[in-house]
Amino acid sequence: MVAEDIRVLYYTDPTAFQIFGGGEIHMLKTKEYLEKKNRHITVKLFDIFKDKLVEYDILHIFHMRPDCLSICKLARIKGLKIVLSPIYWSGVRDVLGAFKYGSVLEEILSRARILYVNLKNYKYPTVRALYPHKDFLDMSDIVLPNSEVEATDLSREFRIESNKFFPVHLGVEQSFADAKPDAFVKKYGLKDFVLYVGRIDEGKNILTLLEAYENIEVPLVIIGRYNYWEPQYFEKCKKVAEERGNIHFLGFLPPESEELVSAYAAAKVFVLPSWLEIPGLAALEAGLAGCNVVITNRGSTTEYFKNHALYVNPASKEDIRQKILKAFEKPKNDNLKEHILNNYTWEKTAERTLEAYSLILSRDSKKIKSGLDSHAP
Repeated sequence: MVAEDIRVLYYTDPTAFQIFGGGEIHMLKTKEYLEKKNRHITVKLFDIFKDKLVEYDILHIFHMRPDCLSICKLARIKGLKIVLSPIYWSGVRDVLGAFKYGSVLEEILSRARILYVNLKNYKYPTVRALYPHKDFLDMSDIVLPNSEVEATDLSREFRIESNKFFPVHLGVEQSFADAKPDAFVKKYGLKDFVLYVGRIDEGKNILTLLEAYENIEVPLVIIGRYNYWEPQYFEKCKKVAEERGNIHFLGFLPPESEELVSAYAAAKVFVLPSWLEIPGLAALEAGLAGCNVVITNRGSTTEYFKNHALYVNPASKEDIRQKILKAFEKPKNDNLKEHILNNYTWEKTAERTLEAYSLILSRDSKKIKSGLDSHAP
């Protein structure tokens, strides 16, 4: 427990809440459960027009966006502790996994990556301004990656000592475990379908999913709004959906709304074939609600879902199609639900985050050093 008051400011990319997603949920839920857990901590979403940095102890940055760098530098000058949730993935592992050409290609790509990182971080100011990852990592007192593998990659690629990293896994509301299908079934007349929840954009790989959804009689339900930066992509998705005929676009449903929670319970399979997930909050929600999960093999998904999900190559339509069919034939069970409840709730995320805050305020570097190896469920 924290004995003295801790005042924390949260900050992220100014456009973040205009295109709401997992990163924003991560920020808001961490704040909510930190304040629930301990009356000595106050978390404020930073208001650039009103808030004064000197009135706070910690600035917690979510995402390494260039727009966040100036406030981070100023907070450092003002004497605040800097906490960083980087939300980073290099992609090198995924390239290697896609080609599978062995150690020679791995060595070539590793050396190319080192050259790229050196150019990005040490040589050219213009490139460094576009990719300020090294600056963020150097200025931070502690870094809270969402996974062990993210911590390892950041430490290696940007030459940061491992004792700066303190992995904090993301969570989910426990209430999803009690989800009932009735409300969704009553409104839409659909049950035991395949479900996708999230943004409709290239990163989520929805067009490939729709193209893969051929000669599958089970309805596919898609919940989410299109990415405002990619309207043409959404039009392509709608065209393919019309050709398939059994695909239902329901639009955006608010997080944790009765209708969304009920949709998870009504579905048989949840699919998330993104080019990258770290790890995919909607998949955690769906798994806790009882869905069989089909998810991308790229990102930190295997660290979270272990052997409780089916993994797909997002570049392979046939793999996506076959894994969906396999998951639909598989009976539901509570194994994934229990795994998520035991390891990935927002209460656990808040506990781990509060521990990180306490560590940097007490400057206990030995305890921080143990963080990288102490949180593997």
